[in-house]
Amino acid sequence: MYTRSEAPAEWTQGALAQPDAKVEFTLGLTQRNLDILDKWFWETSDPTHKNYQDFKTIDEIRDLVSPKPADQEKVLAWLHAGGVHHANIKNFGDALDVQTTVKHASKIFNTKFYVFQHGATGAKVVRSMGSYSVPVAVKHLVELVTGISTFPIPHLTVKRANASNDYGVVPETLTSLYKISQSARKQYSKAKAKGAATVPSQGVIEFQAQNFAPSDLSAFAQGVSLNIPAVPANQIVGPNDPTQPQVEATLDIEMVASVDLTASNWFWLENGNGWLYQFGVHFFSTADVPMVNSISYGWWEGDQCTIDQPTCQQLGVDSTGYVQRVNVEFQKIQARGISLLSASGDSGANGRTDPDCSIPHLRPSFPGSSPYITAVGATELINTVDLATQPPICASAGYDCVSGGSEQAVSYAISSFASGGGFSDIAAQPSYQTAAVSAYLQSGVALPGAGYFNQSGRAFPDVAAIGHNVLIVDGGAAQAVGGTSASSPIFAGVISLLNQAQIEITGKPLGFLNTFLYQMYAAQPNTFNDITVGDNKCTEQGCSSTCEGYLCAPGWDPVTGLGTPNFENMLAYVKAQKFSAHKRK
Repeated sequence: MYTRSEAPAEWTQGALAQPDAKVEFTLGLTQRNLDILDKWFWETSDPTHKNYQDFKTIDEIRDLVSPKPADQEKVLAWLHAGGVHHANIKNFGDALDVQTTVKHASKIFNTKFYVFQHGATGAKVVRSMGSYSVPVAVKHLVELVTGISTFPIPHLTVKRANASNDYGVVPETLTSLYKISQSARKQYSKAKAKGAATVPSQGVIEFQAQNFAPSDLSAFAQGVSLNIPAVPANQIVGPNDPTQPQVEATLDIEMVASVDLTASNWFWLENGNGWLYQFGVHFFSTADVPMVNSISYGWWEGDQCTIDQPTCQQLGVDSTGYVQRVNVEFQKIQARGISLLSASGDSGANGRTDPDCSIPHLRPSFPGSSPYITAVGATELINTVDLATQPPICASAGYDCVSGGSEQAVSYAISSFASGGGFSDIAAQPSYQTAAVSAYLQSGVALPGAGYFNQSGRAFPDVAAIGHNVLIVDGGAAQAVGGTSASSPIFAGVISLLNQAQIEITGKPLGFLNTFLYQMYAAQPNTFNDITVGDNKCTEQGCSSTCEGYLCAPGWDPVTGLGTPNFENMLAYVKAQKFSAHKRK
């Protein structure tokens, strides 16, 4: 039996839900052969391994990890007995999506459902409150249940400009700052003209009805004087409402689309109030998905299954179990050759759930703290140099746009937030980053106090990109915004450009990035711009005297990772490698 005793702070519990109210939930079934999946994952993502890029199919992975058919049938029989029709169950092998009503869900889980309303947005959800249970006969086959008592997690808060004489960042800033030549941005057009079968693709992942308007993307393209491809209707996945665009989703899609101008653009909106587990299940099981994907959401890894409750048991697993199950989904996705990137967070090392730094332990943000995702921190510029030719969007937004300057970690004083980063309390430190992290810890740099962090945990972020005052068009109006939610899609666009070169060499994309990125850094440090100034001690609320955090330092650090991209050197590195997949041809 599992219990939820209170709703998150911004949600108010209302009346009992009507019996015919819709309930949607996902069952995570107990998986098999995870040791083999782990082996596949690391071998296919290690450029030095003979099986590098030997990516697996959906069927191969699903057959490996799914429970035996007889066990699946036991779970289905339980649902059918509770009144759920076969047509309302979608079977993914190791997970089941279920659509039913309060009447049947109450019986299935022996619980009561209520209507909850969000104070700021007015959004309503139907969720259980109090205890619920899964029968003993199937408990060992159902690892987690999500959608019954979980509440939505919001997008990272987009930061508004706070200085009237500040600068603006446009795609030309990125090409100058990160040495991305126009020829590199258009190189795939040549391969495409020759009939290349694999077209690089890039996309953003959204939750909680974060919509975008294609007209804003078109206006943005005109404002920055670039031919940015639209997002085709068949590559908008989920219930996007173009009449209700949100600045968060708008920022994500405009940033990723403005770096690689030849990639196919995607917008994935996870349906309903699902979070990372539902996304992982649905994305993995979809045949046609983008190669490179950015996620601009995050929450403390110790509070993944309840939101705003100190402990949780009601998913069938606690937050640690939820994180571990999502990590498996990330492995499954990237074993297919797909890249996942995530914003590292906008509330420094203390995190969004400790804004006043009152807790004597730093709170790493998930999914950035996952060892199976590429976490991206944020930078800002000082001593800027203006672009010689200002794109139209600069005047529209009221900014002088820049070509570059001195790059440092974002600061609360300039950017009103601090880049998330630190060490996971759940995931062990993967071998791909051991040398880089050890160098930081042994460098003599001042570290947070004793007990504040787990130095043997997965360290993040991995990389960084500018996250201050990028110009976008939202609702038809130009404006300056920022956050690691800008940095992540920008770096994703850089990876999409590298995919172009990688596909020309091996016919396959890079897939999971971190092993490749840390090996590239070790072999050729100048593939990154080292960020050595700044820290992440502040939160989105400011800088309390009790706030702890990390300092930037030469090499990798828990503020900006390995640094920001030097694309010119990255591209040269990729082209110089004799990857294993190429050798097999």
